Order: sequence, then C-alpha cells, then structure tokens
Amino acid sequence: MRASGRDAPPNYAFAAVPIRLLAEVAGAADRPRLLALVAPVGYGKTVFMSGLYARLREQGEHCFWTSLDDRDGSVERVLRLLEEMAYRHSAQLHPTQALFRGDEPLESRVDGLVGAAAAHAGPFTVFIDNLDACADPALGYVLDRLVFETPPSVRFVISSTTDLPLDMTRARLEGLVRQIGFAELSLGVDEVAALLGAELAGAIGDEGVQAVARQTEGWPAAVRLAQIALAAAERPQQLLDGFSGSDQDLAAFLNRQVLSDFSAEMRDFLLGLGLLRTFCADLARQAIGCERAGEHLALLLQRNVFVIPLDRNRAWYRLHTLFREYLQGEARRTLDQARRAGILLRAAQWCDQQGRGHDAIDYALQAGAHEAAAEMLERSAPAIVRDRGDMLQYIEWADLLLQRRCALGWQAEYWYVWALVLNRNYERGRLQIDHLSNRIRLAGRNGGDADMPAHLQRRLDIIKASIDVFTDRLSDAYRNATLCIDSGGLEDPFDATAASCTASIYLSGAFRFIEAREILQQAQTSAYQTNSRYASGWVIALTALPPIYEGNYALIHPELEPALRALQQGLGEGAGICGTIALLAANCEVEMGRDEAALPLLLLGLRNAETHGFVDAVACGLDAAVKLWGGEGDGDGPVSLARLRRLAASYPPRLAYMLSCLLVRRLLRLGRLGEAVEEGARIGLERDVPDHGAALAVARVRDLRTAALIDLAIARGDGRAAAALIADAFRSARADGRVGRMVELVLAEMSLACQAGQTAAANRHLMRAVSLAASRTIVRPFLDHAPAIAALVEDTRPVDWGFALMQERRFFADLCGRLPIGKHPLKDRLAALQVDSPLADPLTRRQMELLLLLDAGLSNQQIADRSHVTVSTVKGHFQKLYAKLGVTSRAAALARARAMNLL
Repeated sequence: MRASGRDAPPNYAFAAVPIRLLAEVAGAADRPRLLALVAPVGYGKTVFMSGLYARLREQGEHCFWTSLDDRDGSVERVLRLLEEMAYRHSAQLHPTQALFRGDEPLESRVDGLVGAAAAHAGPFTVFIDNLDACADPALGYVLDRLVFETPPSVRFVISSTTDLPLDMTRARLEGLVRQIGFAELSLGVDEVAALLGAELAGAIGDEGVQAVARQTEGWPAAVRLAQIALAAAERPQQLLDGFSGSDQDLAAFLNRQVLSDFSAEMRDFLLGLGLLRTFCADLARQAIGCERAGEHLALLLQRNVFVIPLDRNRAWYRLHTLFREYLQGEARRTLDQARRAGILLRAAQWCDQQGRGHDAIDYALQAGAHEAAAEMLERSAPAIVRDRGDMLQYIEWADLLLQRRCALGWQAEYWYVWALVLNRNYERGRLQIDHLSNRIRLAGRNGGDADMPAHLQRRLDIIKASIDVFTDRLSDAYRNATLCIDSGGLEDPFDATAASCTASIYLSGAFRFIEAREILQQAQTSAYQTNSRYASGWVIALTALPPIYEGNYALIHPELEPALRALQQGLGEGAGICGTIALLAANCEVEMGRDEAALPLLLLGLRNAETHGFVDAVACGLDAAVKLWGGEGDGDGPVSLARLRRLAASYPPRLAYMLSCLLVRRLLRLGRLGEAVEEGARIGLERDVPDHGAALAVARVRDLRTAALIDLAIARGDGRAAAALIADAFRSARADGRVGRMVELVLAEMSLACQAGQTAAANRHLMRAVSLAASRTIVRPFLDHAPAIAALVEDTRPVDWGFALMQERRFFADLCGRLPIGKHPLKDRLAALQVDSPLADPLTRRQMELLLLLDAGLSNQQIADRSHVTVSTVKGHFQKLYAKLGVTSRAAALARARAMNLL
C-alpha cells in the first residue's frame, strides 16, 4: 500500500463491523447502484467498506478505492482523486502525462469520467470514503452525473458523516440507492463479543458483553476503545460500571482510560504523533524530540492502539482517523503554539533531508515557516513537477507562498511555469514565462545572479514550443524547437527530449519521415539519459507515427505491443502514456484487419484520451474507432459517435475536422450517401475555399480531406473528378513513400473500373494493390471494398491472378476468405493459393530444362532455337509449366520455383 493510503483500503487487524450486514450486502444478487453509508464518526464506515471491498475482490469483481481527507475540501481536489482512480495514474507521474489533465471545464471533466466508466470492460464498484471532507456545492453535480449517467454495470459505495449531496429522491424513486445508517452499522451483542475476543468476553461474562453493547449503543469506535481499556484493566468488570458511550464521555474516556494508562512521556509522544499524517520511528524521534520513539511505537503496536501499518515491512504507519482527531484536539488544548510549530518544522526538516519534499513542504507550511517552505520548494520542485506530476498541489503551494510575499527561487519559479502549463493553464503559463523572462533580463542588467541556472531563457523557449505544439501552432512549435536544438547546449536531457519530440510531431504530420526519424533518434538518446519510463514511452509513441503514416503496420506493431506491456507493468494500466500507445496499436490492428484485437486496445486508449494524448495519436485512435463503428446510434456499440465528438472537441479544431472526414468515408462505406454529404457540409468539405484553412495547413489533414472527396466522387458516379483527384494524390503518396495510402488509391481506381464495366482493368488494379499490401499486411482498405472485390474475384478466372510471390498468394487467399464468395470450386482454388508444399504432379525433365533456360534469361525464340522446335511449341510447353506452378507469367514462375527450391 502506498503511504498515502488513498488508492486501497486500510488493513485492519480487527473486524469492527456487523458481520451479518456485510455478508448480506456482499452476497446480494442484485446490489443497488449506490450504497450510501451515512453515520457519525466512529461507526466503522471505513472498516465496513474495507470488508466489502475484500469480499467483492474475492468474488472476482473489479474494485476501485479512493479516500478523501482534510486536503480535499474543493470539488477540484475530488475530481483529481476520481480521475487518478479512473485512469489509475501512478504516483510517479511524468509531466508529459499530466500535460493533458486539469484545467478543463467541470462538465468536460465529468464527461471524461462518465466516458471512462462506459468504456471499462466488465462491471466494477467504486468506493469513495470520507466524502464529507468536501463541502463544495459543485460536488452534487458530480455525484448526480456519476450515479445517473454511468452504465448499470457501475456501482458506488460512498461513506459520509453527513447526507450525500445527491438527488436522493430521484435515486430512491428509480430504486438505485440503499442507505445504511448508524442503526445498521451498530454492532449487535454477538458482534461485540467477537470484537472483544473470547478471553476478554469470558472474563466479563455474558452480562458484561451485553453491558458493553448497551452502554456503547453498538458504536464500533467506542466498543473498540472499551476493548483496549478492558484488556489493560486488572478488574475489567469494575471498569464497566463507569463507562459511558455518549459522545461527550468518549473524549473523557479516551483521556482517562487510554491515555492515563501511559506515562507522561508516552502521552506527550502521542500528542506529537497526532500532528503527523504518516510516520516512521525515525521521523517520530526527530520531530517530537523523543529518543525512545521506537520503544513507544512498539508499545502502541503491541496494545493495538489505533496504529495502522502502511507497508508490508511495517516501517510506515498512520493513526486511525478518529484517534488522530482526538489527539490533535488534545494537542491544541494542552500544547502551546510554539511546541506544535516546532514539531511540524522538525518533521519538515527531516522529510526534506530524506527527499520527501512533498511532506516537507506541507509540514513547513502548517508550521507557518513560509521562508523554509520556499527553500524546500526550490529543492524539491523538479521531483514534484517532473517526476511526480503533482501539478495542482505545486501550484497551490507556489500561489500561497507568493501571496505571503515569499520570493520563489529560480528553480521553483521555473517549475511553477511547467506546472501551470502541464496543468493546461496555458495562458497563465505564458504570462508566467513573460514574468520569468523579465526577471532574467533584470538579473542580466544588474550583473547576473550566481544562483540563476545557465541557459534558463532557452529552457523557457522549450516550454513555449511545448505550448505551441499542444495548442496546434505547429509551425511556431517546430521553429522554436529547432532553434533550441540547433543552438546546442541543451544540458538537461528532459529539455532535449521535449524539444526533439516537439519537432518530430510537426515533421511526421508534414510527411517528412526521414527528418522525423533523424530527430526521433536524438530524442531516444536523450530520453534514455532521463532514466524515465515516461520519456521513453513518449518517444515510442512518436516513433510510431512515420511507419503508421507510411502503412508499415506490420513493422511497427511488434514494437508497440511489448512497449505497452512494459509500461503497464511499470506505471499501471491506466497511465496516460499507456493509453496513447494503445490508440496507436489499435490503429495498427484495425489496418491489419484484426478488429477483435483492436477493440480492447481502443477502449483502453479512450479511457483517458480526453486528458492525455496529442492530436495525431488521438486521430489514429479516432480512425480505428470510426472504422469499427457499425453505423449504430449514439448510444449503441462499444464507442458512440457522441463520445468521439466530445473527445475531438477537447482538442484543437483540426481533430474535429479530421473526425468529420473519417465519418464521411465510413458513412459512404455503409451506403449512407445522404448522411455523408450532410457530415461533409458541416465542415464545408466541398467548398472551393475551405473554412478550415489552419487545419488544412497540415499535410495529414489535407490528405484526409482529399480521401473524403475521392470517396464522395466515386459514390456519386463522378469518375472524371475522382480520377483527377486520385492521380494527384497517388503522385504525392508515392513521393512520400506512403504505401498504405497508395493501396487505398489503387483500390479506388479499381472501383472506378468496376463502375465502368472494365473488369480486366479492375482486376489489374486489384492485383497491384495486393502486391503493395501483402508485405505490410495492409488489410483494411480491401475490407472497405469487400462487395466490389468479391464480385470481381467471382468474375475473374484464376489463371488471371498473376502472383510472383508466395506471400502475395497467401495474402490474397486470406483476404478472399473474408469476402462473401459463394462459388465452391473458386474457394478450392483460393485455398490452393496458400499451399506451400511440393507439387502434386512433379515437373517433367523437359519442364525443368525450360525452367533453367527461363532462369538464364533466354527468350522464347532463343529457347526454340536451342531445342530445335517452333516458338509455338515453346509457348505451349510454358503454358503447361505455368499451370503446374499455378502462375501466369515468367517472373511469377521463377519466383514460385525458387520458393519451392526448384532452382
């Protein structure tokens, strides 16, 4: 378990919950969508949820857990926790992952959560503990959306000390909620006896157990406290006479029976411990100033006094919330301000020395030591922003220090800029860049600042380029990034990686693949030096773009899959970069005709695509999603169009334009010309002067527009317009080396030939497309033309299939196996194309001689002269040879013979 204890329930050594209620809820065949546990502090809500969580996990259900605390008073903080839970972000976030999280409107962020729930494979339950920590009025909107708009397979278990800010009337009318209050959470006599333990229950007898249950009214916290006190008492029965379970008496009970049993030193130790969120023995020793901290901690563990281990090695702990709150209240009452501030400041100093900068800054601010906090922020800034990606917390701290007029150091202010940008506060980021640039110039005029990092202005220029690339100012981004690279001196490998990656996005989108690969090689080198999985993951994602645009899916896909698995293992399945790579891998799977393998990758990628990704990678995911779309309504199918449109709208405008182009093509494949025309009209697709000039400045977008226009022209029967567009597009694709696009265009020519009734020409185009696609496993374009290809294959003689390579024969046979072909003899002939075994009818001696002469390059006349026969006889022999080999040409015969080791 992580030290924060937020992403998994705590491990309790006791079970202070109503066992029968737990069994009833966990075993219910039809659990409600929402299980609301609303009861005062100490009624075992967290313990009950922990037990339910464990039971459901044992039953094979997928469960998520998050817990609020005193830091989570705003809906922004709650959303952050829910997003981290939904996307399963690692605690060690890289800034490139966090780049797409944060500054969206509330509605958009909730849309993302609802979409993530809808995209999740299989049912799951979300546990949210201590919801009452947030009193933000906007929380009700979030809960309503999550409960009423997520699929029925999603369930929620939420605890709070106050009524949930939810439309409870609607939830009850729709039968979605079961509320469990203090009465149901109270322990019965049998459960009290179980909690007290057999030995103690035997010592006080049945009457004593009943007295505990009666006097505590089944309040689990009070029963637990009674168990601790009675176990330590010499005469437990006598102690019961003065025990009361009321709220007011509980504090006195704790003070009188639990703490009074400890020495003054131990009591002081506990009061200090209550100020620490989490602790180990050494931290407690340094902060509280108690050399016997280890002994005291061991005694607390021995007596089981509300100390909860946070790791398997039992090195780090936290106090039970109720007990810690009590101790904090006692500390405020009995310890002066200076003493409390001293403990917190020493805790901050210890954490700072141990590299736990997050805790160090938090404690220093609680102590009111703002200058010390600013110094710690200066030292910890890179780790918090670059390594952990905790942008929101960093911004809050920096803003607080600035409000207190504490100057940020150069390092702290530089990473403050990054935090703003990575939290998608682009305008604030730009303003802060200007502020820091002015500070740099002022320092230069005053003779320099020894503490100012070298080349700080150049590092700011890299941030500017990053803002430009993610706000789709691609030309500016490329120019600024290349200036930074060409000027040299990028000492930080993270900066070098960011600059190279930024430039590569522009180059790949411009189809300048050689340059893109060269700069990505530089990015790979610098990313390796960062020793960051995230940096390497981004390089892998960007390296995939050129081969995907080229159509080399079979080449890049084997690299994406293992990279995705490694990142999932190291960072968690829901890490943003995993989703980005999953979208690219899904695109490859779809283009290779493996739709079933593509779907889980697509769903994984879409979970957090609204908060993580870049336009070109998300466009690849949208391409795959649209091609898998079967024409269903917005609410049907694994991916709805409404969801895709919302996703596209969360990015710069060119992504929505690209989505419309993709939809035009898909609608035409589905035979829905009218809808395709309407979709095109939405974006002014066919206007002579396009409305989306900025988007069309990108070569990839222009190419997609042309593809949609070609398909529209073919669908309307406008062969002349289509042919002209195809010719221009093919020249461009061939010049760029985009074989995948060439296959699409050749098949478009096939469609035109079929419309004109030119079967022979159509067959030649089909064979040409096969020869281009076979080695790269480009299947999807053929599936998009399945009806036309099926009709063409049925009307073509197998002798006219001229394949030079076995790879082409197998590809074609596999492809035809997916088509609606009904002729059984033809199916047998297609199956024979895949056969690689020796010929059933071996070649004769004369046919072998002809094959050798053919391999020598002799013409028919030369062979006739050597054999003393006529040319017609030679041609007849060749026809029989071709028939045995299953080919129709010299080149194909030689290729087939070599494949069979006949030459």
